[in-house]
Amino acid sequence: MSRTCDVVVAGGSIAGLVFASEAAKLGLSVLVAEEHPEVGEPEKCDGLVSLKGLRKHGYPPEGGTIQDQIDSAVLHSPSGKRFTADAAALEVVVLDRSAYDKQVAAAAEAAGAAVMTGCRVGEALEMDDSVRVKVGEEEVQAKFLVDATGPASSPKHGILPAAKYEVEGEWIRQHVVEVFLDAGKYPGFFAWVIPFGKHRAKVGAAGRGVNPFKALDEFLEGRSTTVLRKVAAPIYIGGPAQSFVRGRRIFVGESAGQVKPTTAGGIMTSIAGAATAARWVSSSIHKSRPSLLDGYQKEWEGEFMKEMKTMMRLRGVFEKLSNQDLEGVFSVLAASKLAQKLSQTDFDFHATALLGALGMPGLLKIAGVVASAEVRSLLPER
Repeated sequence: MSRTCDVVVAGGSIAGLVFASEAAKLGLSVLVAEEHPEVGEPEKCDGLVSLKGLRKHGYPPEGGTIQDQIDSAVLHSPSGKRFTADAAALEVVVLDRSAYDKQVAAAAEAAGAAVMTGCRVGEALEMDDSVRVKVGEEEVQAKFLVDATGPASSPKHGILPAAKYEVEGEWIRQHVVEVFLDAGKYPGFFAWVIPFGKHRAKVGAAGRGVNPFKALDEFLEGRSTTVLRKVAAPIYIGGPAQSFVRGRRIFVGESAGQVKPTTAGGIMTSIAGAATAARWVSSSIHKSRPSLLDGYQKEWEGEFMKEMKTMMRLRGVFEKLSNQDLEGVFSVLAASKLAQKLSQTDFDFHATALLGALGMPGLLKIAGVVASAEVRSLLPER
């Protein structure tokens, strides 16, 4: 069997589904192929996101897709020091990602896109004016193939092993996100606790060269916990891909590296990337001008690249910090009014917000603690 359409989307991720929804609204025929039997499963993302960002890009959560409202965030140093930031005004929530993805899939289908589950995209052969794609047992001829497969297509240098457990325990604090820093246990990253209801949380750990399941098991030792589910969930922290468009292949979301290098969060930035890509693909097809696709990456980078570069510099600093350095940084944070300033910033642009809240005095103090050229690179040019 064979069919034709304007675009085949490989992967029913949030980016793939938003692309399909937006492209269908613009009059394109779109086929989404999701390899798993059900959209949103297995749920690998913890769903921590700003409502402000989702509203801005037209995909606010509906129904029962919000699991928790976050009021504060607590950072823990290796020795147990705490830094607490008030997040009540930032509109940060925890999404049920499975339910949210199904919401967006329904929007895509309502707009006219076809969403096929249990169906993998295979070999793709590019030609001058189209691409032939193997979708399950069918051969589909399309004008473009959109890759929304996530880590499978992300640049390999940016992948970190990570694991996530869904757990129950009396020790879990509702409305409070917790981050645990330890360069020995989680090199280059951290462990986290994200509540999704009373005494329930998504806990995770990642780090270079670690076994994340072992790290999580050790984290939960001494905490009376019932584990509900375990998921291997590699994360990408390598920054945007060099090119979002390669011939007739277009990359969106995590496949394009459109996620935060500091936290690996990427719901809003991926939605923005997918919606932007849909507009430029539609324009390219309707005007028969493939060169218009260059506008996709330029527009996304115009909105996010400054923040991404700042996050990459912060990651460069963070990955070199020892536990002694981390303790020193915590001392600087505790002595500043950073927590108050951060409570009035933008969750979606946290790197810029952090540097702005620290200001020159705070950055100089941190540079004095860790004595690194990487920190000095963050200082504003005079």
